[in-house]
Amino acid sequence: MTKVVKVEQRLQDPPQFFFFPADEAMAAVFPFMMGFITNHVFGGIIAGIILYFIWKRVKGERGLHGLLALIYWIVPMELSMFRSFPDSAVCTWRA
Repeated sequence: MTKVVKVEQRLQDPPQFFFFPADEAMAAVFPFMMGFITNHVFGGIIAGIILYFIWKRVKGERGLHGLLALIYWIVPMELSMFRSFPDSAVCTWRA
């Protein structure tokens, strides 16, 4: 009973694939699998490593939620996937 973990301590953790976050693991594994399928394993490994570091750099310190928030504020409403949300271009709302 020395390792008691409360459920609410672990709810906000991102999904993991071994010790990598799931989105970073998919960024690395997808090019590797495509290289394996097309018999270009070495090229797939190199592309997977490069794509992993690019995705990790794009995602930044704030994580996937921060990237989605950035997309909400930058992308115009017509092109956004957040169509049910209020428009981010409006500076002042009148009640």
